[in-house]
Amino acid sequence: MTTVQQHQEDADLVVQEQQIQEEKNKQQDIESGVVNNNDDDDDNNNNGSALVIDDNIKTDISTGLTTDQVNKAIETYGTNEIPVKITPFYVLFLRQFTGFLPFLIEIAAIISLAVQDYVDFGIIAGILLVNGLLGFREEYHARKSLEEISNAVVSEITVRRNGNMISIPTTMLVPGDIVLLVGGNMVPADVVWLSGDRMKIDTAALTGEPIPRTYPSEEYGYNILCGTTVLSGEAYVQVSAIGTVTEIGKAQADLLKDKTVRIVSVFQTKVMIIVQVLVSCCFAMVIAVLMVKGTVHDGFTLSVKQTILDALSILIASIPVALPLVLQVNLALGAAFMAKNYHAIVTSIPALQDIASMSILCSDKTGTLTTANMTVIYDQIYSGRNFTAEEALIYARLCSNPDKKDDPIDQSIIRAFDSCNFSIKGYEQYDFIGFDPVVKRVISFVRNGDNVKMTIAKGLPAKILDTSAGGHDDHELQWKIDGYNDKFFMAGITQKDKKFSVKGYKTLAIAMVDGDAREMENPVWKFVGLLPMLDPPREDTAATIASLHHANVSVKMITGDHVNIGKETARLIGLGTNIHAGEEVRNAQSQEKKDFIWESDGFASVLPSDKREIVLVLKEYFGVVTGMTGDGVNDAAALSAAQVGIAVEGATDAAKNAADLILTLPGLSPIYGAILESRRIFARIKAYVVYRVAASIILSITLSVIIFASGCAVDSLLVIILALLNDISMIPVAYDKALATTKPQIPRAGKLIIQSLYFGLVHTALALIFIISLNHHGGRDVNLNEQCDSQTKGFIWFYLVLVTEISIFSVRSPSYFWKSVPSTILMVSVTSTCIIGALIAVFASDLKVSNMGYIIAYNVGIFILVDLVKVQFRNLIHEDPGDPIYTDDLIEVVVEEKTEMTMYAEKQQRYRVHNESALGKDEVDNESALGKDEVNHQVHIRQDSIFSGFFGDIPFSDGFLNQSYGRQRAFSSLPRTALPHDARRRRTVSTPASIGFY
Repeated sequence: MTTVQQHQEDADLVVQEQQIQEEKNKQQDIESGVVNNNDDDDDNNNNGSALVIDDNIKTDISTGLTTDQVNKAIETYGTNEIPVKITPFYVLFLRQFTGFLPFLIEIAAIISLAVQDYVDFGIIAGILLVNGLLGFREEYHARKSLEEISNAVVSEITVRRNGNMISIPTTMLVPGDIVLLVGGNMVPADVVWLSGDRMKIDTAALTGEPIPRTYPSEEYGYNILCGTTVLSGEAYVQVSAIGTVTEIGKAQADLLKDKTVRIVSVFQTKVMIIVQVLVSCCFAMVIAVLMVKGTVHDGFTLSVKQTILDALSILIASIPVALPLVLQVNLALGAAFMAKNYHAIVTSIPALQDIASMSILCSDKTGTLTTANMTVIYDQIYSGRNFTAEEALIYARLCSNPDKKDDPIDQSIIRAFDSCNFSIKGYEQYDFIGFDPVVKRVISFVRNGDNVKMTIAKGLPAKILDTSAGGHDDHELQWKIDGYNDKFFMAGITQKDKKFSVKGYKTLAIAMVDGDAREMENPVWKFVGLLPMLDPPREDTAATIASLHHANVSVKMITGDHVNIGKETARLIGLGTNIHAGEEVRNAQSQEKKDFIWESDGFASVLPSDKREIVLVLKEYFGVVTGMTGDGVNDAAALSAAQVGIAVEGATDAAKNAADLILTLPGLSPIYGAILESRRIFARIKAYVVYRVAASIILSITLSVIIFASGCAVDSLLVIILALLNDISMIPVAYDKALATTKPQIPRAGKLIIQSLYFGLVHTALALIFIISLNHHGGRDVNLNEQCDSQTKGFIWFYLVLVTEISIFSVRSPSYFWKSVPSTILMVSVTSTCIIGALIAVFASDLKVSNMGYIIAYNVGIFILVDLVKVQFRNLIHEDPGDPIYTDDLIEVVVEEKTEMTMYAEKQQRYRVHNESALGKDEVDNESALGKDEVNHQVHIRQDSIFSGFFGDIPFSDGFLNQSYGRQRAFSSLPRTALPHDARRRRTVSTPASIGFY
């Protein structure tokens, strides 16, 4: 070594020692309670501002705050929450009368008032009022239910209090608290960095910068603001400000004034288009009725007022004014039911559609398919040269953090260490580089009482043996273990690792260096050993997978573990064992890669980027609605790319942010229940949309054709009453006992329209044949002419009441009507409406009872006929919903009884259904575009209503079922550049009340 090099190294060491001493001095200042980080007058993000904590709250970093200090701080500062503006009840009520459909009814009311028909005006006003009251009632209950859902998902953070690390709700943080932040956390309050890793922080939600910042650093200082996300690193921080005192809290007054953006899902957009087309066609029909009645049948000569009212009543009857209410109740009740019964929290209304449409679920292994309750098998530890199994476990313990209560690996090592009664007394862990999902290793810097230092590494075996395995990373320490070039030595390690993986053991490699590797030029890394860890499948995993397969949802396992571990786990839980390594996918050619992804049963040894690519290929190339489960910050990109991102129980805040569904119970079984319930929700909605469009067709065409042919018009008052009865009687559809089916619910507008036309046109034709044939033969006292009598009008009116009411029982059933029993409340509602209609027809229109029986008999006959043909018609247009699923119970299965050939045949059958359910390229493009638009708005702007702008304001707690993990609401308005390009449903920035929401 030259003299110049020696002097340069000495100078570098002096600089390093100065930096270490400066950090120690800064930490001592922090412990005293007041720190001024104004090193660089940088006003960017206010990182140069002074940290001021009450002199009465001085935190001992080793013990944290005491209970008395916490209570005093709560009295002084309150809880970590921001006040939320609540919509007054009168606003909630008045909002029921705004929107496209209510405006149409209001115009009709004004016209009735203008022609001085006060009776019709009263009935029309009654329609508006009844729908308004019902909408207000249901919306109020929906809001209460959704608040319960939101409060059920409480974000927690690990803090040190009274000398212990505990998890508390983020709303209970106080200034002075010592908090442990790890990758995936969202920062719950303004904090100052104390010790630990240099952390990568995603500040995009606050600053608009897509590139993560590093804390602490000369450029950004030590202060980290609330609402940012920890991408990597582990560090202890101290809370400096909470609630409205945080930087984000100070902006609350301005943020609450943000403009409102209306966002709808793909399905809701299609429903809106259908209704718009329907109303436009009916409006054209009404204009034709007005002209024909007025000119051909002398309506303008006899009575202009009556002619206008006859045409107006047909328009009112064709408007599905209760549609938004039924949709609202369906979605809100369904979401609340999913949270209560399946412990699955839907984060936004559009996600319900995607869950119902899901065909493939990419599932993480550890903690989802398995228990994550890992056990180190001590007597099978494989030790390296000159090391024992005891030393391997001791080194592993020294490289673990006992404060990470939710880390299954660290906790399993600590449990094994404690059970062996080993001791690490006299050793101090003076520095630590936490886990990074990209580098897949942890580094611990340890010294003993004599200040003898050593560096310990723990992680994925391939990365511990050679840090460049799988590609170079940006970790500050890189190495190959001593003996890496010894083929026999390496063969012994790799063969042992393979044997462990074949048995289903997860393995962890340990290596160490004598001294601080950061201070050494060529540190010699010694291989210490392999720790085999058992992570058994959950008891219900096999049954859940069998049930998902029965519902035509294929499961692909994606894990970072060894391929052999993946295959053994797949064998135990009933998945196919066609598992590929992530490296195979990365190195494959484009088409070969797509084939790999489609045909495989899972992937192992994957990187975070692999997960995202797998999801994108399934979604965009094959067109299937894809779900992805995850729990860590490394899963966030894949979760946001999937149509259905699912944050499993115990997920980090970053994963929850990117997810559409948050599970509060472990395992996959809640997902199965959520899929069935979402399919029921959309079965109800699709049935009601088809029914209501068909009913409008029946009413408008039948009444119009009769006027065209004869000039006979049913009294406008009766037609308006019919519209009112029909709307009220169908509200219980939201509570109907719909059946989930074995095929995904794909919202294709074309097929909804075709089915509506089938029911509408067939029933219209049969009605006209029945009525006109009776008139032609002079039977049943039916007399169609310009002066048709009251009994004829009553005959037509009661027929229309009966046909529009009972047809719901055929439309709602996926198969023949007798195979699906409706809810009691729906049966009572329809029956009551028919009875009321009969009484009105008899006493107001002089309809004979014998004629009433004739109408009932005919309607029952054509109902059965139309229902029988319905099943064949649906098959003809390829709208087979699949077999009904009558129970939510999991399918019990004996995995050992299934051969590979049996599982392959079942897989091929599912894939045929996947191909049938695949979205077309235009549908994928539209959804992708809508997804990006959703993100650009939902991240930054408050949302009042899913159906706003067309149906009127129907708020779901500001547009989201789960606005926060505390009690807050979204309120941020930021530039679009604040959004990471790969995000899909990240929502507004966090309030201090919670770390990870939206």
